[in-house]
Formats: sequence, structure tokens, C-alpha cells
Amino acid sequence: MKILNTSNTHPIVLIRGLLREQRHWGDFLNQLNTQFPKRQIICVDLAGNGKRHKLQSPKSIPAMVQDLRIQLRLKLTTDTPVDLIALSMGGMIAISWMTLFPAEIRSAILMNTSVRPLSPFYQRLNWRQYLTTVRMLLSQSEQQETLIFNMTSNQPIQAKVIENWTQWKKECPITAQNVFNQLLASSMFCFTEKPKQPVMLLGSSNDRLVSHQCSESLAKHTEWPLINHTTAGHDLTLDEPEWVAKQVAAFYSQLL
Repeated sequence: MKILNTSNTHPIVLIRGLLREQRHWGDFLNQLNTQFPKRQIICVDLAGNGKRHKLQSPKSIPAMVQDLRIQLRLKLTTDTPVDLIALSMGGMIAISWMTLFPAEIRSAILMNTSVRPLSPFYQRLNWRQYLTTVRMLLSQSEQQETLIFNMTSNQPIQAKVIENWTQWKKECPITAQNVFNQLLASSMFCFTEKPKQPVMLLGSSNDRLVSHQCSESLAKHTEWPLINHTTAGHDLTLDEPEWVAKQVAAFYSQLL
């Protein structure tokens, strides 16, 4: 992989999606550190997830923004605006953050996100996954993580990944209340104002969890550029971490 020689001081902040924590970035985090060895790269966990699993998840996307802003202040080593990289529900948080506190965000890369009212509910959660989603919510840890893998990845089952996810879930269990709060927040979020910062969309043409039409609708409405991967699943950074890192590097090179 070609490494960019850049002294850009803008921190890169990564925001995961529904019920996921920073360890779920997996190899993508290594790819970013390789691409940008001189930049501060920060992973944030929403209240209710990861090491913050004992806290209550906010019930709205704007409240999640406020939660992450407080967490971010404790980690930043500079006061310059940050570049956001966000996946799925994380994309909703990024959009809200850019709108509510525009001076804090320089740019955003949004992966496989969906918003009301631009996309109907049966596209935001593929209707073919309704039964599997119910099974997932009612399952025990290992089966639950296997079902999540099958919904979010188009790769063959990776036993080590399932093992890691199951262990993380045991270490940092998510309460039923926090599951409900996060589902409520993501289902109720509405796109009301186009942020002014540069934004790039990354989509998966074969996303089996969220219809790819959601990314297309968002791109059409905002005129943000959309780059598609033809084989990856919903979790682009799981299936194609190097490809995503290259798209990030290309996008940032245009901002310098």
C-alpha cells in the first residue's frame, strides 16, 4: 500500500454503528495508521457500548452527538477541526454533528448510512432481514454474533472473528434498554439540513442489511459523491478494509 507523506494535523475520528464498539473496526484501524502515521486517530464508543457499556445510551442522535463530544474532548491533542469516518448509524451521528457544531468538523466519510425521509423503512432495514433480526435479538452470544456476521458481511464465516466478537460481548454486554435506545434513536433520526462540510459517501452494492438505494438517495439529494464497492457487505471495513483506506486517502488528498 502506498503511504501518503502528509503532516496534516486534523485528527481522524471513527464512529461505529448500532451496538458496535471500537474493537469492531478490526484491521481497518491498522490500515489507517499505516496510511496516516503522523495523524491522531481516535475511536470513540457511544455510551452503552464497549468499555462504556454500563452507561445508558442516549435516545436520540443529537444526544449521542453531545455524548461523543464530551468523550472526544478528553482524547484530542489539538483544537483543530476533525475528520469523521462513520459507518451506518455512525453516519447519522456524523451528519447531526456537522449540522449542530459545524466548526468542530472539517469533513466526513459516511459508509452505508440511511436517513429519513429520504429512504423508507423497508430499505433502511432490508425487509428480507426482519426475521433474522428478531432471531439475532433473541439469541445467545455466539449465535447472535454469527447472525450479525451473516447480515453485515459477504465473506465466508470467519471463526476467529466470531470468537473475538463473542468474547467482546461477554466483556462488555449491552443491556436490553440500551439496545432499545439505540434502535429508537436510529429509527427516528431525520435528515433536515445539508451540512456545509465536504462529504464523501461509500456504499456497498451488495449490502444485504441496508438497501444500497439508501446511499443512492442520499447522494442524489445532497449531491455528495458516492463510490460503490461491488461485492462487500454492509460492514465495508470488515470486508474491504484496505479498499476503504485507499478511498479515505484519496478523499483527504483533495482537502489538503
